[in-house]
Amino acid sequence: MKAGIIAAGDGSRLAAGGIPVPKPLVRVAGVPLLEHTLRALVAAGVEEIALIVNERMAEVARFAEELRLPVPVRSVIRTTASSMHSLYHLRGLLGDARFLLCTVDSIVIAEEFQGFVDTFVGHPELELLLSYTDFVDDEKPLYIGVDEQQQVVSLGAEAAGSPFVTVGLYGMSPRVFAVLERAVQEGRERLRTFLGMLLEEGVAARGFRLSKAVDVDRPEDLAVAEELVRVGR
Repeated sequence: MKAGIIAAGDGSRLAAGGIPVPKPLVRVAGVPLLEHTLRALVAAGVEEIALIVNERMAEVARFAEELRLPVPVRSVIRTTASSMHSLYHLRGLLGDARFLLCTVDSIVIAEEFQGFVDTFVGHPELELLLSYTDFVDDEKPLYIGVDEQQQVVSLGAEAAGSPFVTVGLYGMSPRVFAVLERAVQEGRERLRTFLGMLLEEGVAARGFRLSKAVDVDRPEDLAVAEELVRVGR
């Protein structure tokens, strides 16, 4: 299985808080965010990784190369308008099989990361697997509604009463690319909008609950993320 990593954001909120390092290289428990994600994917059995970084952060691609991981990491250096557009530019490297997708700023407990991957691999009928948690500490969370069978029934405004929010870890089938193409052509701008379009298209979507995960967007997120890495809570 291949995996994509979206690492093309500016990290403006971290920089505004006095952390000028490129976001993928910001350290959590002594390890850069990108390395956390890369090593989690390798441990989960991924055979090839596609990485996208923006044109102002070419050193991030060099960092990934210099890690000398046991699987190839192929980089796209391109500034994009959103995570949705980053996925659009990764699609040529992801091929025509099911794949994993990660945002570089999500810290997930290792055992739960593996459980997510095992669930996606073990259910080939799934076209979309969304991770979610009830730990909500985000300025603009994407709420998700799931039923008792873990089927995704709503996202965004339609799921506003749910206690759960999505995390930047996804499993997708190549069917999503047709919808992604349409989203780009229609001028859609956000990954969450694209995910909503997938539900509207009737894509087989399921949720996978994580006990806790942290998106590192602000300086204050670092302490929470480090605690999660150290003690798993």
